[in-house]
Amino acid sequence: MLLSHLKNNGQLSKSIVLTLALSSLLACAVDVSNNNTSVAIPSQAQTQIAQNTLPRDISAALLRDVSVRSGVKIPDLKISKVTPTTFSNRCIFEFKEVCTKEFRPIQGWEVVVKVKDQSWTYHVSQASQIVIEPNLNFFNASKLPKNIANKVLNDATKRAGVLRNSLKISRSTSKIFSNACVFNFGEVCTQQYDPVEGWEVVVKVKEESWTYHVNKSGSQIVLDPKIKATEGSKLPEKIAEKVLTDAYQRSRLQTTAIKITRTVQKTFSNSCAFNFGEICTQQYDPIDGWEVVLSVNNQFWTYHVDRTGSRIVLDPQVAATLKK
Repeated sequence: MLLSHLKNNGQLSKSIVLTLALSSLLACAVDVSNNNTSVAIPSQAQTQIAQNTLPRDISAALLRDVSVRSGVKIPDLKISKVTPTTFSNRCIFEFKEVCTKEFRPIQGWEVVVKVKDQSWTYHVSQASQIVIEPNLNFFNASKLPKNIANKVLNDATKRAGVLRNSLKISRSTSKIFSNACVFNFGEVCTQQYDPVEGWEVVVKVKEESWTYHVNKSGSQIVLDPKIKATEGSKLPEKIAEKVLTDAYQRSRLQTTAIKITRTVQKTFSNSCAFNFGEICTQQYDPIDGWEVVLSVNNQFWTYHVDRTGSRIVLDPQVAATLKK
């Protein structure tokens, strides 16, 4: 009886061992057909996704990007959340707002990084592509490079006609503008995502605040076209002479009857606005120059002049009265 019981227990033990072995082989995708044995070993990326963690090299690259944008040292940053994600196409991966339903999957992660009191969201692919959410407004810890700050202040000085030391940068915010139209203060822009990295810079000019958009290299500096530069900006003498000459020729008056009463340095949003167009597109193709008002025999004539003085345009409503 005892011998029989032990034999039965031995057979049972062998059966359990065999069952466990087969289960292990199946879990590892072992191919035992045709006497060939092969084991499908999960890739590192698949393992990382399964564990909700980032590969070390991608994690390091992402934290470097956050540090550069925020000015915060890497040891002070923290990845707070990693979510394995299949982005259905590149459009969605790049945070675009309007995307097609095309399915061209990108495997990767949605990553949230804690930066002081903010949470920054990234999309990261297995191929090490890193994209930050474009609508994120970075805080002021991002330090504006000194050479770019000087360029902005020099531009404001010229436009305002004031001394450089009377101006002050009151705020600079590191930003990603979703496309060139948004960067150029366009009022109606497409949803196309073609990012421009840079800063939003606010300069205190007398009692006003002027907003600039500046790209990362400082090669593009754009003043908000809605801002009218301070009156009193000095009009170059050569340009003043050209405007006065045009008024003399049109009015045929003596020089004593014509006088420049006001000059305002301006950025006209496009050629249509420069040419006094009443209904213009929102296209932003800026023309820097002046709005010049003349007193002509007790009337007021308004001119638009570009920065070089090569284009001088009289208000067409005034010009129409001269033709009558």
